[in-house]
Amino acid sequence: MNRLKKDCLLHALMHLEDLQNDLKKQPCTSYVKDIFCDDLHNMFFNTDYFIIGTYKAKKWLGDNLLEVISYIREYEKNYFDFMETTTDFSSTESITNMISYILGEEIFQESKIFNCLNGRLYSKLNKFTLDLLIKEFRYKLEN
Repeated sequence: MNRLKKDCLLHALMHLEDLQNDLKKQPCTSYVKDIFCDDLHNMFFNTDYFIIGTYKAKKWLGDNLLEVISYIREYEKNYFDFMETTTDFSSTESITNMISYILGEEIFQESKIFNCLNGRLYSKLNKFTLDLLIKEFRYKLEN
């Protein structure tokens, strides 16, 4: 499961670096200035598929499939009061994308920088906050 979480962390880091590059290229007109910090998780893990294709999904999950299904069920049981599952467990793609969503949520919840930023209501991204998030995520990847 740690490998999956590291892959999700790398996915978030790559997105942050893309945002940083766009901000460097267009410091005055970049769309990045309009992004709220709270929207990062949704942007990175919900607006696009983490993995597309059954083969890639099976390969990424590897031997973790049963553990991942259990983890998703527990998350959905705690998150949705009516104890209904929303994930299609017959599709490895759905399982993969749901676990990446959950792990992405955990990554942002565990981020000290992100939690400091979220303390300020409606704070928007800027060069400084992107640099801090990128440094923190790189540090987590290396350790």
